[in-house]
Amino acid sequence: MEIKLDFLELLKNGRNLLAFSGGVDSSALYFLLKKNGIPFDVAIVDYGLRRQSSLEVSYAQNLCFRDKRQCFIQYAPKIQANFESNARQFRYGFFEELIAQFGYTNLILAHQLNDSLEWFLMQFCKGTSLSKMRLSPQSKRVLARNLDSNYKEIFYFIVRPLWQVSRAQILQCLTEHQIFYFEDSSNSNMGLKRNYFREKYSNALLEEFQSGISFSLRLLEEDLGCNPLKGEIFEILTLGKFCVLSLESLQGIPQQIEAIDEVCKECGILLSRPQRLELKEALGKEEFSFVFQARIAIEKRNNRIFFSPDLQESLVIPKAVREKYRKLWIPKRFRIFLFKAANLGLEQKILDKIPKTKEKE
Repeated sequence: MEIKLDFLELLKNGRNLLAFSGGVDSSALYFLLKKNGIPFDVAIVDYGLRRQSSLEVSYAQNLCFRDKRQCFIQYAPKIQANFESNARQFRYGFFEELIAQFGYTNLILAHQLNDSLEWFLMQFCKGTSLSKMRLSPQSKRVLARNLDSNYKEIFYFIVRPLWQVSRAQILQCLTEHQIFYFEDSSNSNMGLKRNYFREKYSNALLEEFQSGISFSLRLLEEDLGCNPLKGEIFEILTLGKFCVLSLESLQGIPQQIEAIDEVCKECGILLSRPQRLELKEALGKEEFSFVFQARIAIEKRNNRIFFSPDLQESLVIPKAVREKYRKLWIPKRFRIFLFKAANLGLEQKILDKIPKTKEKE
């Protein structure tokens, strides 16, 4: 079984970090990247949930030792609630630390065609827009980091080379090449929504209609991939991610909701349908301020949308600084984030990222 990876030229010319688990998809991708002469290192997270997790880490270490690659390991603390969302946030935080520290330009993920269809069906049934139903095969990220007292903007790509390859094809490849992998026991847990959709719908659909589904998802990506995010998301290492969108560049409330939804997704938050409806109603007002999931503050002021971490603390900002922020039309929660960034010497860097709008009288 010959599997063709996408984005080989990008990967050949980049510095690559593979997110590895030792499971079906990442084990196959490790082998295929190696076969295609792609340089890469490995990052693995141990959540300590399965008895075999230490064996999975050892497997990653042995592969990297044999092939002379770096193997980065992170042990996650116990996650008490909302596991999938919090695990994803922890995992991406670890990956981005490595990207910032070692200069990786591509984060390689092993998502495949089944994952893309499962995501599409889950979002479709939840109720959302077309742009939220796609699992983009390639997307650009921007990190703004204060490293060793030097402010840096770091650009990297999330790349999914297997996005057009089915799980059945991957399993066939593993069997033919006698590649070892671990079975993830959590895949049989029907309490997880993705497993429910996989068992009930996506596997059966792909078994009968793989060619058409693959073609449709590719067309969806071509249609929507040409509409990039209307603003860049940055991150201050010790504070979190932030973004400011100008509503002047967005035509109407539906497009504004799409842009807000996209930023939230990039920040690790998936808005529910009630939250989207709440935002839709609020966008008709001059100003608003929301905090969602006790993690992200979304505020509107002077025809701009401000996104910042909800720092969940009272902070006394000096009167002169408050007045300065007021004149700049900075909303209250973003002021806390900005003032904390000022203490790191990054205030002007953040102000430079705020798009200009027409001045109010």
